[in-house]
Amino acid sequence: MEMKKVTFATMLAAISVVIDILVKNLIGTNTIGTAYYAIPILIAAIFLGFKYSVVIAILADAVGVILAGQPFLPLFMVGPILWGLIPGLFLNKKSNLLKIILVVFGTHLLVTTANSFALYIHIHKSFAAMLAELPLRLLLVIPNSLIIGLLSKAVKEPMLLRESFLNND
Repeated sequence: MEMKKVTFATMLAAISVVIDILVKNLIGTNTIGTAYYAIPILIAAIFLGFKYSVVIAILADAVGVILAGQPFLPLFMVGPILWGLIPGLFLNKKSNLLKIILVVFGTHLLVTTANSFALYIHIHKSFAAMLAELPLRLLLVIPNSLIIGLLSKAVKEPMLLRESFLNND
């Protein structure tokens, strides 16, 4: 059973890395992005719990930074940790769409706040420069939360159809 979980967790981490690198390359900026990399982390939270989802978030972010050729900026690690921790504590296989979207929205707001602080410390070095981008970053929270919540629910449902998925058989 444990090997199934580790294998599933590894696959989710790899998917998160691929999504993160693709989105970073498509957007082409280090200061405004999306949190689509969190979808596999949410799936881990739902099926594996917060211990796995936090580890997946940390590993996926670290590998993504390395593969994208970006410098490691430690405060940006807070966001992925929150994506692993909060949904891991509040979501499970029985979570409905509304609960998923609410948890994603709350997590996204906290991650945006943490990333804004990280931008201030690591990138902008000025509070005014960080504040200049904040309205757009906050505006993106609503549509991104809906997209992430809907996609996570869409991925979760087929997995639940197979009773033996990650069960002890």
